[in-house]
Amino acid sequence: MSGLGAFGVAAFGDVADVEVALWMAGGLVAQPAVIGGALSREVDEVEPGACLLRRNLADEATVTASSWIPSAPPTMLQDAHTTRRWQGEGGISDYIVASWPTAETIDTVVVLRCAKMVDGEELPMTSAATTRVRLSSADQTGAAGDAYDTMATVGAVREEYSALVVLLETPVSAVAVRVDLSEPDADAVMAGRLIVGRRAKPAYNFAFGWAYGYADQSRKRKSAAGLTFVDREDRVRTLNLSFDWMTESDRWGIAHDIDRVCGTSRDILVITDQASTELDRDTVWGLLDDQSPPVQPFNGVWKKSYQLTERL
Repeated sequence: MSGLGAFGVAAFGDVADVEVALWMAGGLVAQPAVIGGALSREVDEVEPGACLLRRNLADEATVTASSWIPSAPPTMLQDAHTTRRWQGEGGISDYIVASWPTAETIDTVVVLRCAKMVDGEELPMTSAATTRVRLSSADQTGAAGDAYDTMATVGAVREEYSALVVLLETPVSAVAVRVDLSEPDADAVMAGRLIVGRRAKPAYNFAFGWAYGYADQSRKRKSAAGLTFVDREDRVRTLNLSFDWMTESDRWGIAHDIDRVCGTSRDILVITDQASTELDRDTVWGLLDDQSPPVQPFNGVWKKSYQLTERL
């Protein structure tokens, strides 16, 4: 087999070849048929691992908190730069609330750059932290949690990624989201970016050949004596994904909306595997490096690539 992008199929004369191609693309093998050289498929669309979120409802919300210091108010949670954090006034526990005048449909809540102050030093929040996420259908304070409630959870945040990621299996209608953060040794708790919304799931997962890595922003320079000096900076995650089997609906829905609304100038959220046991690792919030248009290699099939760099 050769050709056909990541699928490795040159012609559709062999049904078995097409079935293998569908399986490789993350789809579900059924009984495709060949009609006039084009692929006619009757397949069940499986829920893929990857999903994307382009509209952050937190940016449209009234965001407040149980306390804050003047230099780090709750509105910092709406700042595009995740390292610009809200900070509580002091103590081991605080909470943040995002509310809307009318109900919004929500299935995703993410808090990035969860941190704490300890003896005047800013440190990442660790797995010793206790978190709780509540969604309320009518209570603007978010305390009711009648639409969804994780209850108090220990270990939802890890020091390596300092992110709280909560994915609901089914979207709910809510007027408020409340997030409680607590860590025993904290002098104050902090958070850098609140993301609330509804994720979109392409019918088929991204193809093999995807890349996940880090870009080091540190600067190195050499002296006249040949010594290397390093101005050490943060490492940011990078993603390179290609959805090689995108349906007509996803092309004019998910892909079109991200290109039209976000482009390369507005952040999007990408979760490479929504069933992951390490959602903090597999969730990246950032900007697209470029905006290549969707390509139609075959009738009814589209291909779209995304290159994303995490935002600090």
